[in-house]
Amino acid sequence: MESFSERKSDDTEASIANDIDDKALIVDGASAGHKTKWTTVEFVATADLRAEEATDKPADGAYAWMVIFACFISLMLSIGINDAYGVYQQHYQLTEFPEATTAVISWIGTVQFLIMSIGGVLSGFLCEHFDTRVLNAVGAVIMGIAFIGGSFCTSVGQLMVTQGLLYGLGASFPFVAGTSIPSQWFTRRQGLATGIALSGSGVGGMWMTSATSALIDSLGRPWAMRVTGIVSMIAVLAVSPWMRVRLVPHRGERIIDWTLVKDLRFCLFMAAMVFAIAAYFGPFYQMPSYSVVVLHKSESWGSNMDTLMNGLSVVGRLAVGMLADITGPLNLLVANTALAAFGLLVFWVPFDTVGTLITVTLVFGFAIGGIVSVIPVVAAHVFGLARLPSIMGLLFISYFVGGLLGVPPMSALLDGVGHRTDYTSSIWYMAMLPV
Repeated sequence: MESFSERKSDDTEASIANDIDDKALIVDGASAGHKTKWTTVEFVATADLRAEEATDKPADGAYAWMVIFACFISLMLSIGINDAYGVYQQHYQLTEFPEATTAVISWIGTVQFLIMSIGGVLSGFLCEHFDTRVLNAVGAVIMGIAFIGGSFCTSVGQLMVTQGLLYGLGASFPFVAGTSIPSQWFTRRQGLATGIALSGSGVGGMWMTSATSALIDSLGRPWAMRVTGIVSMIAVLAVSPWMRVRLVPHRGERIIDWTLVKDLRFCLFMAAMVFAIAAYFGPFYQMPSYSVVVLHKSESWGSNMDTLMNGLSVVGRLAVGMLADITGPLNLLVANTALAAFGLLVFWVPFDTVGTLITVTLVFGFAIGGIVSVIPVVAAHVFGLARLPSIMGLLFISYFVGGLLGVPPMSALLDGVGHRTDYTSSIWYMAMLPV
């Protein structure tokens, strides 16, 4: 295959430059005299050379790793809290609001993720026009206010507004910044660096699950939320000075760059994300109560399943991040999606034993962690680094749709078909989504 450096003709160079200016994604192109093909990786290399650096801090250096640490902490507190919602779901369903249906209670966590996703579209646009360090700090304050306010709520509806809507809005800022910034700071080991940053969400979900369960048991749900809100706000504020971009972002005039939607491959990528994200939260939300209702385990044992799954997601993020630099991120995205479906269909659908549930937890946790880790790397390889904030913002629309197709139908099946005791229909539904 002919590389860019080997193309010497003026007409070919002009064709490449024009195509890069006119289109967001080009994989196949034609020059004046012959047909030329280039890979997405080659395109990214050229696109990145055209991107202006926003700082004199070098890529791949010590400061770059400080940025990765800041992204790690921001995602650990923002996404980690969302991943730990299963503990609140269990508490609300079994203790605080036993008269409310599972479907209604699940909307608290669903609204949280939906607003985080759709807010990511706006956040991606704002990250291209304003300082990401300031936006990250603003998000930290909103997150803290949301959970502190939620601690005074006494109804499911009030919690949907505070713990759900308001928290999701605040978390959308570190969500976008934390997923789009890491790739800009590395030319080597890009997949590994991104995997380390995104593993923060898994680490957060892991210790936040155990911490939330312990806080609720010892202090009660209101004080558990106050402690969580204060800690998350202070920690994310502390690392915000390092949440900066390295490349001057492509400043689009529109919140959503609809030109990308005209590309078939981008549409297919978004569709794949819809079903992957739809399956993501089902096990996190339903395993704790499943452990109590079906396996007759304690509430703390059920919470430990979420902790274990988050722990394996960290391993998946790091392992897939390292392998992405070798085998290619798109291949790993497909492989991990297949592995997630395999774990649910083979180990959870036919069995209702402790051993198989632990196996599902291990397999699904690893696979879903790999999926989350590799999404920004695929986007960076295909569309270039300078446009990554707006690209990720647009992909969050697929996260939003996936959130609607995921937990709400699963919970409705558990209520309507399983009568809150038989999880079979709900498990079948979440198992078929990645397929």
